[in-house]
Amino acid sequence: MKYILPFLLAAIACTAGFAQNGIDDILDRLDKELKLKTEYDSRKQSHIDSLLNVLHGTTADGIESCNLMCRVGKEYETFISDSAFTYYSRAEAVAAKLKNDTLAAKARLGKIKVLSIMGFFHEAMAGLDSIEQKGIPASLKEAWLDCGRQLYSYIEAYMLQGNSSNINGYLEKYITRQNYYRSEQLKLLHHDTLRYKQFLAEQYYINGETAKSKKLLNEIIENNAPDNNVYARAAANMAIIKEQEGHPEDAARYYALSAIADIKTSVKETSSLQKLAFYLYENGDINHAYTYITASLEDAVFCNARLRTTEISNISPLIDNAYKVRLNKKHKLLMFVSLVSTLLAIGFVGACFFLLRQMRKLDATRKQLKEANSIKEEYIGHFLDLCSIYMDRLDNFCKTVTRKITAGQVEDLVKMTKSTKFAEEQHKQFYENFDGAFLHIYPTFIEDFNKLLQPDEQIIVKDPGKLTTELRIFAFLRMGVDDANKIASFLHYSVNTIYTYRNKVKNKAIDREHFEENVMKIGLIS
Repeated sequence: MKYILPFLLAAIACTAGFAQNGIDDILDRLDKELKLKTEYDSRKQSHIDSLLNVLHGTTADGIESCNLMCRVGKEYETFISDSAFTYYSRAEAVAAKLKNDTLAAKARLGKIKVLSIMGFFHEAMAGLDSIEQKGIPASLKEAWLDCGRQLYSYIEAYMLQGNSSNINGYLEKYITRQNYYRSEQLKLLHHDTLRYKQFLAEQYYINGETAKSKKLLNEIIENNAPDNNVYARAAANMAIIKEQEGHPEDAARYYALSAIADIKTSVKETSSLQKLAFYLYENGDINHAYTYITASLEDAVFCNARLRTTEISNISPLIDNAYKVRLNKKHKLLMFVSLVSTLLAIGFVGACFFLLRQMRKLDATRKQLKEANSIKEEYIGHFLDLCSIYMDRLDNFCKTVTRKITAGQVEDLVKMTKSTKFAEEQHKQFYENFDGAFLHIYPTFIEDFNKLLQPDEQIIVKDPGKLTTELRIFAFLRMGVDDANKIASFLHYSVNTIYTYRNKVKNKAIDREHFEENVMKIGLIS
């Protein structure tokens, strides 16, 4: 039994899965943030609701209303893409009525971003080209470049996640277009902004200047809190670099940091959490992997980010299956633990009952021992009294003999000693004292003795409290006096008479062979 508990503890420890090699702290932080995701999302929605309240108080077809619709669309972009598309479309319609080309282009650029997120790449490219052909307002040039960079980044990711080959050079073409938009974007951004540093770090990485890229990314990560999209992208890019450098554990830490920033800003269009889930899956932490991939899928579906949904669908079945296998093993282990626990509980209850029973027996034995000690004390006292009586009688007899001799009454003395009456009285008193004492020690002796005899051969005692000669012989035997000579001496019978009585009674026994052994068991404490 003592080996079962260590085995169970070892088995349960095995089910805990992959032991984190130094990323426990960041996973704990991520787990805490995941629990707060609903709260962050509520804050996000409350902020959007406040904008909508302002929007409802403005003129439906005014410039202010159009700008507010674009702001609402912007807030919804990586949160709920369908809603973002709706408000951008409404803003574009209002701008068209106002014949305001700049506002119309602004709204259309927002729609292009949302179309990219939703996976409508053809429509997004068409929209991007149409704006370019019509001419881009200077104030929207950077926003247009950002749309192009993001669109071709999504297309590249879509082709790579499907392990697509560079068909007819399309992949290389899309990467080139993406790099073009980024490099042009850098020319327009102020050098002190986080966006500039982020895009410059990406440009360094593309150009093979990894050291410069890491320096800039570290600057962003170390000097900023994980509460904005630039921080999330910087951490994700650092994770990619660490993966390529052969440091998967460091990559996992940065993916976790990126995921934390996404959760805190309620960004649902993200890939960091799913990449972290796949890393943990490969390293045996199935529980975390399942939790993270499930959260990633919920976010992608909530946002209607089709690219992310597709990416997740490629790895989710692997993690889900591994989780089910782990869950099944854990279920079997729990069943085993439950079974063992039940058996231990039953054994414990049984042991308690057994102990209780033994304690009751012990109490009964103590009571019987106490009674036995009391009987023995009484028996000793009784025979001490008897010895005292015989000593007094012996003294009296000696005095009588001395007096008779002194008085010259020798003939009277001879007559007295020759008389059998004196001896008979002594024997009678001895039997009475012996019978009384013995039956006091073994009160059920006669009844138990008769149980050993055949029903029609049982001994009937006429005088209560007294033993018959047969019973007295076996009473001596019960007391351990097995020598026939001693018994004969005590009872003043010949040895042959003692043997005759013993054989006569044995012939009446139910079990003649073991009769005397059974007599010795009478009165034993069971």
